Amino acid sequence: MFRFLAPCGLAFAPLFAVASDSASAANLTWTQQPTYPLTPGMAGIIAGAHAGVMIAAGGANFPDKMPWEGGKKVYYDEIFVLAPRDKAWRMAGKLPAGRAYSAVVSTAEGVWVIGGENSEHIFQDTLLLRWDGKTVVVETGPNLPAPRTSAVATGLNGSLYVAGGYAPGPVRLSSGDFWRLDLAESDRSWKALPTWTGPTRAQAVMAGLEGAVYLFSGLEMTVDADGKPKPNYLGDAYRYQDQRWERLPDMPWTAIAAPSPAPVTVTPARVYVLGGVDSRMVGKVPRETRVPDHMMYFDVASQAWKTMEARWPDPVVTSPAVAFAGQWWIVSGEIMAGVRTNNVWSWEPGVNP
Repeated sequence: MFRFLAPCGLAFAPLFAVASDSASAANLTWTQQPTYPLTPGMAGIIAGAHAGVMIAAGGANFPDKMPWEGGKKVYYDEIFVLAPRDKAWRMAGKLPAGRAYSAVVSTAEGVWVIGGENSEHIFQDTLLLRWDGKTVVVETGPNLPAPRTSAVATGLNGSLYVAGGYAPGPVRLSSGDFWRLDLAESDRSWKALPTWTGPTRAQAVMAGLEGAVYLFSGLEMTVDADGKPKPNYLGDAYRYQDQRWERLPDMPWTAIAAPSPAPVTVTPARVYVLGGVDSRMVGKVPRETRVPDHMMYFDVASQAWKTMEARWPDPVVTSPAVAFAGQWWIVSGEIMAGVRTNNVWSWEPGVNP
């Protein structure tokens, strides 16, 4: 869950290219897809595409009462699939245990589930979800160097990259780790890489595009002199390319927990950031206010951020964006503090007026 008033790239699948995109476009195509079957929906859902189906699993919600009313967060283990022409999701298996807030990357060999959490602990393991035509097979992958939840990940040139996340502890502090898993290695293991130059972070946004890893926004969580949580809402941006980090222009606003991996287009080369928690709202809006519906993108050619007049019709946070059936899909998610939706939408960013 993300609280407003206090803290709480797709790999190896074909990226669809578009001829152009416009910051003034007002009719970008959003399509409502079959509703996710578990009511009232999930935050921190696991979602990815493999072998022609969308896979969605896990997640967390408050089925009875809101957290400030004493409600207990419940974590789920169900796995569902949806083929492009299906009218409804189908049950396709279960995770080894309930899990949410994992970093997720879709690859040709399956959907990687990296870290995450449930009510008992923060996970250090990774899972690989594969559709075999009848069910989703769950395999175990190499452990992370340390347990992490609310990290971000992307795939690029045959490798998985993971950044940040919360570490276990009485206060979940954000981390500055940056790890790589080379999927071509016969003996796979995560390797530590040099980190970016800025603050640690969790609930950030990441994408892989044109040989580079992009890392935006997030929440830095430290403690003050009294040991109390000290959040810092981040609007900085970085690019990792040719084994080095580069600081990019700051974002127009923060976008904490926006869909990650983020949607991208190849022609033109852009990384889109949808919604996310804007620090300008913190402490100024009621708990019942929905997450922002504004949209922006980083334009690789001009090395600049551009805002969009178009608005996201049903904005959520803590749900990944998945390239599937020619569009970017966003399954379920959190619409305001403690509140979920089971709506599913797909988006085609390249439609002009």
